[in-house]
Amino acid sequence: MEFWRYYRIVRRRRWLILLGMAICVGAVVYSNMHTVQKWTGRTTLMEKIGPGEGVSVFPDPYMMNRDVQMELSNLASIATSQRVLESAIDTLRDLSLNMKVDEILRATRVEPVKDTNIMAIEVTLPDPEVAKVAADVIAAEFKKVYAELNNYSVRQSREFIEAQLATTRKSMIQAQNALRNYKESCGIVELNIQGQALVQRLEMSKTNLVQANAAYMSAAARTKKQGQELQGLPEWEKVSETTALNPIWQQLKQSLLQLESRRAGMLNGNPGESRRGTNHPEVLELQRQIDDVKTQLAEEIKKQYELASSTQAKSTLRQNALDRWIATKIDEVGSQAQVEVLSNEVGQVLSEMASIPEQQAKFAELETDVQSATNTYALMSSKLAEARIKEQKVKNEVALKTIDAAYYIPVNQKQMLKLVLALLLSPLLGIGAAFMLYYLDNTIKTAPEAEKLLGMPVLSAVPESRAHSFARQRCSEMMDVAYQMLTSNLWIASQTRDISGLVVVSAEPNVGRSVVASNLAIALAKEGARVILVDADLRQPTQHLMFGIDNKVGLTNVLAGGASLEDALVPTKIQGLLLVPTGPIPDNPVKLLRSEAMKSLDDQIKSVADFVIYDTPAGVAFPDAVLVAAHVGTALVVHSTGRVSRGSEADLRVRLDSVGVQILGAVLNKVKREDSSIYFHYRRSYEGIAVAQAPSGKKSAKG
Repeated sequence: MEFWRYYRIVRRRRWLILLGMAICVGAVVYSNMHTVQKWTGRTTLMEKIGPGEGVSVFPDPYMMNRDVQMELSNLASIATSQRVLESAIDTLRDLSLNMKVDEILRATRVEPVKDTNIMAIEVTLPDPEVAKVAADVIAAEFKKVYAELNNYSVRQSREFIEAQLATTRKSMIQAQNALRNYKESCGIVELNIQGQALVQRLEMSKTNLVQANAAYMSAAARTKKQGQELQGLPEWEKVSETTALNPIWQQLKQSLLQLESRRAGMLNGNPGESRRGTNHPEVLELQRQIDDVKTQLAEEIKKQYELASSTQAKSTLRQNALDRWIATKIDEVGSQAQVEVLSNEVGQVLSEMASIPEQQAKFAELETDVQSATNTYALMSSKLAEARIKEQKVKNEVALKTIDAAYYIPVNQKQMLKLVLALLLSPLLGIGAAFMLYYLDNTIKTAPEAEKLLGMPVLSAVPESRAHSFARQRCSEMMDVAYQMLTSNLWIASQTRDISGLVVVSAEPNVGRSVVASNLAIALAKEGARVILVDADLRQPTQHLMFGIDNKVGLTNVLAGGASLEDALVPTKIQGLLLVPTGPIPDNPVKLLRSEAMKSLDDQIKSVADFVIYDTPAGVAFPDAVLVAAHVGTALVVHSTGRVSRGSEADLRVRLDSVGVQILGAVLNKVKREDSSIYFHYRRSYEGIAVAQAPSGKKSAKG
């Protein structure tokens, strides 16, 4: 397709483009006017990890190949976790701000800053103060959860040591009291050398056993606690999920469209088929099928989309918890083995003490208990101090620090960008719709399409124009050229056959048949021929209206014998053109048109004119056109663009052929300018040049 056709298609449907632009721009303007201004509460945090010892939520945060972005992504997952958001919701409720978890989750976004260890927590809400407070609360709750995750092990050790310290103190006091009471009852002041050596060995073994047992109990408690935490974490987490249309729903929708199309075709009448009423059995059966499909669609609408694919990955939080559980489990197993070894050593020393006197052995045992309890208490006190120092050190070295306090900023609604995009894209959308309508249009638009449909050559393509009647208006040069093309083709045809009489027919009404007949008569008259135009449309005559003459006496009077041909001939303003109007409309036009008087009139009128042009009604509705053409012998078919073929054209062709009518060809009327290459070339090269008129008469017309 040439560029000018594209241009004409767009130009013809410019209303659609303008309407699309108005709708799109109006929708954007309306949306901008009614969009609620939102505000983003924002606070920034930085993960601070020092060089000392500490426990992080990551397996090993001190590796040289540490992936900062991965760690920040994990932190973002923790910040939007159920635990953090539920704690934030409780705090907000205490501040009289009622929000739901899913609402705060949709409004919250955690965004790591690229190539840094900084992350931003943003909460977007319509109220700026609420957004600011929500961002501050979520950051505070996130810092608490982060601190708990990092200080978990050291805090647990400190709590265990505090609990053991109280128990050890009671044991030490009980041992001291037992030793003092035994001394008073037996009068023993000190041990002998052998007893002292055994006491020292037993004291050291028991002290080591207590320490090992404390380490084992601490490791076992941590392992149990971390095992419970591990069980509550899912092994896999969903990374991405995609959905697709349910094929059953699509199939039902397609079936519904096909059934609706078949029903509409039956009600409107498909080509070659008769129309059916709404109560016709076939229509009722189709309606029942349509109702069944609609019922199934109503059931499947909830499953319109189904899961197409889902991607899962190992949970980062569970993996970190698993690493901590493995480390504590190793400590537990090692401590348990050490306890077993020291228990055997204590049992061996106690068996050696059986060789000394009973009082000395009892005294040595009590003395050992006192020394062991005292040493254990001192050890626990020092361990507690170390645990507290270590806990504070981890808090200082591994923590989230607030860089910026919470503040709010307006959300850029990008209203101007939306408006610019609407102005730029809506014309493209309208142009696309214009071309889609053009290519979906199955009406006759060009001369080749008309020739294929009618099975005859197109003698001329008459362009669509507001001024289209030579009898009433001053028409464009292109209209004159179109009828010159038609008269020239008639001249060529007249070289081999007699075409002094010509019936203008059409299969369907409203194709411009009467206008073509009058314009053809005027064009022949202007070329110098003697032309008589006979209005044989006894159903809805229009020729007398176009020429502005009286319709009291005409064709029906002549055929009925009430007037002569001379009485019916009426001069027109066009030199060389006479008009025979219809006259009074008869009750039975068919009876007059098939009479011998019609045949005699045709012979008489041909003898006084070079060309006789007959106008007739639509052939699909009345037999008038075929009856007149049977008398005259030659016909010219008029067809209009913009019509979908319903089979009436072939029906008219068969009826004309059955009575031996010679069809010269067709005139394609109301051709769009973008569909005619003749118009394009004429306008580009010849428009404005005076159209020459033929010199004179039948000799000129017929050579």
